[in-house]
Amino acid sequence: MSRIRRVMLVQPRSPGGNFEYVVIPRQGLLFLSGALQQSKGRYLYERELHFEDRSGQLDVEKDLDGVDVLMISALINEAPRAYEIGRLAKQNYPNIISIGGGPHMTPLAKEAIREGKFDVIVLREGEDIIAQLTDVLLTYKDADLIKELHKIPGIAFMEGNHLVETSRRGLISPDFVSLPDFYSIRDLTPSKPLMGGVLETVRGCTEKCTYCQVIQQFLGYRMISRETELARLTQLQKMAEDGLISTNRENRFSVFVSDDLHPPPLRAVKFRNERLERIKNWKGYTDDMYLICQSRAEIGQDPELSEALRDINMEMLYVGVESDDAKNLEYVKKRQEPGQVFKDLVSLNNMGFSVVAMTIIGLPHDTEKSIMEMAARITSVSKYQTANWLTPLPATSNWDDLVPLNGNGEILKKDEMRPYHLYTGRQFVHHDERWSMEESRNLFDLYQSKLNPVDTLYSRLFRIAERYRKMSNTTDPSAGKEVSYKNQNLGDAKKIVASDLLKKGVEITYEESSLTKSLGHTNTTRINLLPKI
Repeated sequence: MSRIRRVMLVQPRSPGGNFEYVVIPRQGLLFLSGALQQSKGRYLYERELHFEDRSGQLDVEKDLDGVDVLMISALINEAPRAYEIGRLAKQNYPNIISIGGGPHMTPLAKEAIREGKFDVIVLREGEDIIAQLTDVLLTYKDADLIKELHKIPGIAFMEGNHLVETSRRGLISPDFVSLPDFYSIRDLTPSKPLMGGVLETVRGCTEKCTYCQVIQQFLGYRMISRETELARLTQLQKMAEDGLISTNRENRFSVFVSDDLHPPPLRAVKFRNERLERIKNWKGYTDDMYLICQSRAEIGQDPELSEALRDINMEMLYVGVESDDAKNLEYVKKRQEPGQVFKDLVSLNNMGFSVVAMTIIGLPHDTEKSIMEMAARITSVSKYQTANWLTPLPATSNWDDLVPLNGNGEILKKDEMRPYHLYTGRQFVHHDERWSMEESRNLFDLYQSKLNPVDTLYSRLFRIAERYRKMSNTTDPSAGKEVSYKNQNLGDAKKIVASDLLKKGVEITYEESSLTKSLGHTNTTRINLLPKI
């Protein structure tokens, strides 16, 4: 009997709020696919990643035909579509195994199982357990399955009418999977490349902002190893050379570096010094890249770190300004002083960075007047901006403290589902005496009309690339007939990257995962919080 099993990993379509997710894929599924590839367990997994924002709506009946395992990860506003896919999968293929996860389903596992008909929810990160979990789900049934699931840490499942959440000890090494599995992305070819690369260098955050899910989903602040950073940079360069990442006329391409704080806060001296040393090692690896990362404004006070970033082609910084009211910042436990932030933004502009100022409106001390004043002020010190209403997210304090609304803007009834599709940051989804849902939507539109939204930049680039791709397909008869790059699999890519690094004097080895090593315990899982300098 064949050991090969087919796995479909799906990221549902976003109803709005973050256009960059249309341009580049989130990394969670890429690492889960990589973990399945490197597993030495009972089965061999043939994987395909379907990003609906990129490849269109999943045709459940057609696309899941012959699939053994379905995995779905979703943000809050993607949850309705995630649940829909899960339900349709079970309706059309009752024997398919379905696994859910991500920052929304982790704290709402029981809801996800009920609404999406998932067999298991992975809690927080899951690279170290996903292969063993899938092996178990494919191998055991009934009471034997429940017994085996109890042995796997960091998952949730139903035992009768009771939700079971198994505990996890320790943290996953952030480079448990060394290279993300871009090669299993559906229809990734030179005629339909990624709009940009994505590179994870850290997981977690040093901060404790109350509105943020990052500190709940990714515990601690964990850097990948220096060698893995260089390997991932090399992987992206090779993908661009192969036409799998879109390049401009000078053959440069964009790379989004982490979703967390790539350069840490200055008060985290040990992390800051380590990041500076690593930046110096990036020279020669990023010559053709246009790097983008998230940082705090205070690196404007650190010329040494800022100049080092500019020297490796760090061009754009996403900076969390949030508010220019000190009381608002205190409310969300954002440790920064508004006046100093604006001085820092001026410094970053003078250093040549393109600054994207991320703002939150609707905080307790905001008024319509102060919000519009914020728009005028922030556009004077940043090239682009993002805007979001304060939005309660699962596992944050706002989730329980703020009174939720339904889709009509009325107080949510006890057994009523929250209108997750509206959790885009474009309107209030909780009760507030100052503005109704409709009034907040109108105020958001007014506020954003005064900004230069970065989403407008991404949407324009996306339309240009799509138009160019269609023109290429029309003029080049061979376009669209290319062999899928899934044939250049992750295993081949690892060998190519390792060979290229060795030529530069960098040696990297890829550890094989095993059952005893992959169960999430601190005594068996390799944890690399901060390599020695």
